[in-house]
Amino acid sequence: MDVMESTVSVEESIALVKARINKRQLLKPAVGRVKRQAVAAVMSNPTKELDAVVLADTLVGYGANISLENMAIIENLIKFAKLEASFEVPSGNPKDWYLAFLKCMDDAGCLVADSGYTSYQKSSHQLTMDNIVTDIVKAGVDAAKAALPGAAFLGAIADSALGALKKEPEAIKLFNSEVIKKKGVRLAVMPCDQLANGIILTSLTSIDCIDDSNKKEPLFFDWKTSNVDIFRGNAYMTFNPLRYAVLKDDLEEYLGQYYKAALSKRFQRRKNAIS
Repeated sequence: MDVMESTVSVEESIALVKARINKRQLLKPAVGRVKRQAVAAVMSNPTKELDAVVLADTLVGYGANISLENMAIIENLIKFAKLEASFEVPSGNPKDWYLAFLKCMDDAGCLVADSGYTSYQKSSHQLTMDNIVTDIVKAGVDAAKAALPGAAFLGAIADSALGALKKEPEAIKLFNSEVIKKKGVRLAVMPCDQLANGIILTSLTSIDCIDDSNKKEPLFFDWKTSNVDIFRGNAYMTFNPLRYAVLKDDLEEYLGQYYKAALSKRFQRRKNAIS
């Protein structure tokens, strides 16, 4: 694929993002609004050492090539799209939520490609949630690699982020509490990195499982099941960070008003992956 940038113009993105923010504020005003200059104090910033983050039920891992500024940019876009999708799809329907998330990323100026999804049933004598999630994430990253050779490194980032997460008690506790739903689990994995031309690249694997798991184990990765209904969404996205400046103030003020900082937890991906 040669085209690396969105066909949505910068002017269109500004209008679309402002319309989303205005609609949200009219229908559901923020409680205890945070002033724009206070946003930085509310949100923690990425670091090269803390190169992975749990954002509620979404695991984000950063590659070695991405700058700190671009980490913050893509993270803010992910937070924005998560808030908007949850606002637009209060039922939590997996397909509708996934498509709403991607539409918001598209409105913000991301190029969204290969945004496929499927629902299916998987049966076996014994499955674990760990194996199910690992297999689905691998399939999602493989699809991105097939469409864009530059995405080859995303698989290693996703694998190491999942591995490191299990060694971080506070991060896995938060992730576990947000992922577990009444009838199963819902989560997303998004490895991110930066191409040589400065473009941010990420893939999204969105997973929703309804199952008959033996839920005695406190950690959902350890649940065992023989039958599971799965929704799987896979997409990859690129974003030119030069587009962010015109969205920055409105977007970060919105996040300061609506995003709960307690739903984020940073941890070390590379160090924990090799330890």
